[in-house]
Amino acid sequence: MIKIIIDKKTPSVNHLYGHNRLGHFYLKKEGRELREYIVKKVRDYLVGNPGATLNFKDVKISVIVEIYENWFTKKGAVKKKDVANREKFLIDSVFNALGLDDCFIFEHVMRKMQSDEEKAVIMVLPF
Repeated sequence: MIKIIIDKKTPSVNHLYGHNRLGHFYLKKEGRELREYIVKKVRDYLVGNPGATLNFKDVKISVIVEIYENWFTKKGAVKKKDVANREKFLIDSVFNALGLDDCFIFEHVMRKMQSDEEKAVIMVLPF
């Protein structure tokens, strides 16, 4: 199993991407910096776990994404936050850094985890 911990807030793609006058999308500075940070986290993981991705080449993959943050208002209501477009950026960044193709994902689990600390955990394992 590969377990990458991103100990930063992971904003939605709405905040990470912009579009120009022609309607073309581009990754904003914040998005580029977050992607670079994720790539560094993956590389650091691989240095400590050499050969970790060899077991994942061209096999079915299961991905678990846990997003930790405070999901409730002060009154106890659930905050309206879209996490689907946040996890896509995380998976794309991690898989790119690992040299894996996300077409091999056969199981995908997303969990909202209640926490005062904002972070994301991405686990990649054989399906």
